[in-house]
Amino acid sequence: MKKHRKIFAITLAAVLCLGAAGCGRREHAAERQPDGAVATATVSPTRKPAGTATPVPTVPPDSPVEGTGSKPSDALPVHRVSNVARGAAGELSVIWLGHSSFLLQMGDKNILCDPVFSERSSPVSWAGPKRFTEAPMTAEDTPEIDVLFLSHDHYDHMDRETILALDAKVGAYVVPEGAQTILAGWGIAETKIHHLATWESVTLCGIRFSMTPAQHKGGRGIGVATLAVGVFLSDGAHTVYYTGDSGYGEHFATICETFGAPDLMIAECGQYDKSWPTVHMFPEESARAAADLHATWVIPVHWGAFVLSTHAWDDSIRRFVTAAEELGIRPTTPEIGQPVDYRNIASFTEHWWEACR
Repeated sequence: MKKHRKIFAITLAAVLCLGAAGCGRREHAAERQPDGAVATATVSPTRKPAGTATPVPTVPPDSPVEGTGSKPSDALPVHRVSNVARGAAGELSVIWLGHSSFLLQMGDKNILCDPVFSERSSPVSWAGPKRFTEAPMTAEDTPEIDVLFLSHDHYDHMDRETILALDAKVGAYVVPEGAQTILAGWGIAETKIHHLATWESVTLCGIRFSMTPAQHKGGRGIGVATLAVGVFLSDGAHTVYYTGDSGYGEHFATICETFGAPDLMIAECGQYDKSWPTVHMFPEESARAAADLHATWVIPVHWGAFVLSTHAWDDSIRRFVTAAEELGIRPTTPEIGQPVDYRNIASFTEHWWEACR
């Protein structure tokens, strides 16, 4: 029975990943403006010469977890999120909502990324991976969202039920190529959707959204592939980089060369396995990516809500903070739903998961 469960878990995660494929790179991608007009600005990054990428550290064996730690026995601390006030000019704050969902406030603008508030990461409500922590925020408690960003269309990042419940509060969507077709099929107004290819940018509400490469591949069904990306955001006061789902590669150094070192990096760190090593990073690789970006602070995400692999629920965060310390990276580790003001980000470094079993 244990063997069958492990095979099922690995098969499910492999279907979610849909293979290992990198995103294409456009040498001269024009910036798209909200009205659809093409501006003269271009993004033309300089790729690092072959052989100069930072070496990937040796990845230690996965921790044995089958039946002994894939989910915590104790309830994880979750802070309910409601009555979120607008930020002020020049401020930056973030609330991690579990897994890869987070609410980012840049100035007085609200940006919601990869929201999944449903009980399951699945195309149906009665089967598929079930949350082991409650979502800290509901659609009803979500504030007005200026921009909703989606990194790719996998069910643990793009949830139909959540998006339809939020749509009336959303001013605009920024999504990778291909995802706009899915949103339109759900009834989302096409005038609200801005779909971009890798290295393309759009400026909305005074914030520049630049699509970055991710070593991953979208797709909600066999043979139906869409683009998977990360995003680099800048409002003139702060910069934030979100990796989306990605394996480790030289693209992280290229992103830093193109946009500079981010004030805050939100890094994928979880749901890895040696069966799909190129499309999800091991924790040590997530730390190495942060080093490549020279990020000032890093929040590790993609854990704490769903079981999509076979490692222990806290394996990723334990290994990440150890690797970060060795590399001189500064991780910030808020509890789920805990608001983090960037001015006080150094206060959120407790190893709270060590008290959970």
